[in-house]
Amino acid sequence: MDSETLISARNLSKAYRIWSDPAQRLLGPLLAEAARWVPGSAGESLRKKAHAAYRDFYALHDVSFELRRGEAIGIVGRNGAGKSTLLQLIAGTLQPSAGEIQVRGRVAALLELGAGFNPDFTGRENVFLSGAVLGLSKAEMEKRFDSVAAFADIGEFIEQPVKTYSSGMMMRLAFAVNTCVDPEILIVDEALSVGDAPFQAKCFRRLRQLIENGVSLLFVSHDLGTVRSICSRALWLKNGRAEMWGEAKEVAKAYEKFCWAEQGVTLGEPLTAAEKAPTSAAPSGGELALPPGAGEGRYGTHQMEIRGVALELCNGTPVPDHKFDFGAEVRLRFAIEARTAFKGKIRVGVRVKTARQDVVLTISNLDGSASVNLQSGHRLEARYEFKLPLAHGHYTLMAALFAITPLSEEHAEVYTFSNATILDCMENLIAFEMRPRHPIPAVGPVHTNCPLEISLHSPAGASQS
Repeated sequence: MDSETLISARNLSKAYRIWSDPAQRLLGPLLAEAARWVPGSAGESLRKKAHAAYRDFYALHDVSFELRRGEAIGIVGRNGAGKSTLLQLIAGTLQPSAGEIQVRGRVAALLELGAGFNPDFTGRENVFLSGAVLGLSKAEMEKRFDSVAAFADIGEFIEQPVKTYSSGMMMRLAFAVNTCVDPEILIVDEALSVGDAPFQAKCFRRLRQLIENGVSLLFVSHDLGTVRSICSRALWLKNGRAEMWGEAKEVAKAYEKFCWAEQGVTLGEPLTAAEKAPTSAAPSGGELALPPGAGEGRYGTHQMEIRGVALELCNGTPVPDHKFDFGAEVRLRFAIEARTAFKGKIRVGVRVKTARQDVVLTISNLDGSASVNLQSGHRLEARYEFKLPLAHGHYTLMAALFAITPLSEEHAEVYTFSNATILDCMENLIAFEMRPRHPIPAVGPVHTNCPLEISLHSPAGASQS
């Protein structure tokens, strides 16, 4: 393991022995021990009986990855996939059944809420207890205590027993302690999900600051936007195994598609190179076309496809450089073509994402799907008109075309994942830029500019002049 690698996991596994019944838990080891001393077929028979008394459940199986200095790695997966088990192996609270893991540097871990705290100790006492566990002296923690208390911001409760804390207060104190002790590796396991929005924002600012200062981060979250935003690589665990390991954006995209499929969405397969070719004549000068490279990562059943797109001003003025002013009223047009005869209801969903792949704006016809009846090769145009209330920066637009199957006549407009089919989905369909707003910039990322109305109210008893 080189000096820049802080965690190296190789073929890591963790198994738990599950006994068929309580009696076998006692009898099985006795049979296994007896088999060691009985030769021949009799010993083999005892050994088989001992093995038949249990089965091994692998919470984690043959997982490999590495974490470099100053790197943030996201770990995603459904509940029970093995995420917490992996973190506990890294933190040293569990020992692996097979494989090896090497960890270099001070590890601060936010695992289960309140883990490492003594519920009968005050917040102050738990701060010093946590510091001692991490190898810091009382004098060192005295220097850090004020910054810990200020970040946690729980007021006089810092002097109260932790057992009187709410879950949010406990998380505040735990996060403050673990990020103020100069860790080299910080492990966060869904702990931020219990915090309020202002404190979560404060925590993410601290995480980014730590990463910039060379701290390595292992971050478990179901929030894929956050994983895309702060992590450079990601590991997707599925049934205890590494399903995918690589760039965070690609792993998050694959895991999101998996989650859609698990909820009943029909996805289809990505297009082959041959299928990406137009099925009808090339568009003439007045017809909509797709930008170069728009078909990358495209998937769906392809009964209907997006064959062209345009983002323009509502007055019809084209914007070839795709640079817009704050609050611009724009029209988004789609050319949609039927690859086979199609009759049914459709919806068009749009996501606007920042350069870090955070979704900041979504657009769709939520209040009702549109009914279409097309023969193969026929086209239609779909349009949305909306404002762009976005801060200065670069953005990309993702679009998906859904077919909606009514659940029943009385619930014809009910839209759930179980009755949706993705006909065509295109990542990074259009890239555009928002110009800076002058003279006062939009703080954003999304800003609503409203007129301020003021009315004067005289104090009671005051004379009217």
